[in-house]
Amino acid sequence: MIPDIRTFTRKYLLAAWLSVAGVSAVLTSSLIRNVPDIMLWEVIAGLGAICLSIVWGMMRDGPGYWAYSVYTLRMSVPSRQQAAPRRQPGGIAQIYFRPLWASAATLIAVTLLSCAIWPFGPAWRYWFIALLGVLVLPALMIWLLSRALPWWISALAEPRPTQRTRTLADYLREDLFFSLLINFALVLPIARKPAFSLAQGYASPAFIVAFTILLWAVMFFMFCFALRQRRYVMFGELLRGDIDQGFSRAPDSATRRRRKGIWRLSGWMVFTGLWSPTICLVFSALSLPPDFTSLYLCSLIPLVLIYSYERYQTLASGLREAQEMHGRYQELLDIMQKKGSSFIK
Repeated sequence: MIPDIRTFTRKYLLAAWLSVAGVSAVLTSSLIRNVPDIMLWEVIAGLGAICLSIVWGMMRDGPGYWAYSVYTLRMSVPSRQQAAPRRQPGGIAQIYFRPLWASAATLIAVTLLSCAIWPFGPAWRYWFIALLGVLVLPALMIWLLSRALPWWISALAEPRPTQRTRTLADYLREDLFFSLLINFALVLPIARKPAFSLAQGYASPAFIVAFTILLWAVMFFMFCFALRQRRYVMFGELLRGDIDQGFSRAPDSATRRRRKGIWRLSGWMVFTGLWSPTICLVFSALSLPPDFTSLYLCSLIPLVLIYSYERYQTLASGLREAQEMHGRYQELLDIMQKKGSSFIK
């Protein structure tokens, strides 16, 4: 039995809440662990980066996912709800459905809430950061998501304005930007920890071990985020006309059989374990002045290339599957229309 829109929305928001709260909790715990004697700007930068990446992703992918859900009858939508499209709001109300506006509003909220908890002092500061990252900010993001849903559904009944179709590279650039934003906000302050002190130089065994463990953690998280699928979102975007069937063909490397993710991750982790001491010894041999930021940024270059490669492969594979689903959908739609039926009533 096809659920009605209220039931589907409740399940969708619950699943979104669990996902958003889980990701936010993991990243917030990293912020708390990595930043000793945290400063106000670091709280805003850390929580802001986390929330910006989540909100941007939700608002970017939401319309496509809901187009896929409506057109493939994953829920029943009353005819009157689609027949009477809403006029998109202007001004500040655009925070409900535009990624840039929603992200800006979220960043303002993060700034105000961070300033509000700051006077409580160091004894309570980290507890309040955890409260914001695990409960308060995820609730705010889910509220924004719930406010956007009616506009996404009603927009399906409106003619789409002419706009530039997006390329796969657009998605890759956005994902890479937010990945690096979180990375810098959560990792760079770790230099103040004693384990990452460069007092003994880049070649210190204790520092090399700590730095290798850090790069392993960074590689693991970047690899996991690179594997996040968008096939159903892309299918919905094809239906909406946000992307074009031929805007980017999956390269041969995306169509051939690849090793399972666990084997690729193992290979990248072995590479990272070799790369970390190598870059440390190179900096030591060059007698460069001790600077954790410079070392980390240089060490991050191959990890960024690995992330870009894996993310591109995932997006290309998802696009190919979305195009296949779109082709089958159009064939079925033609058959139904010849019989005088329609998918959406």
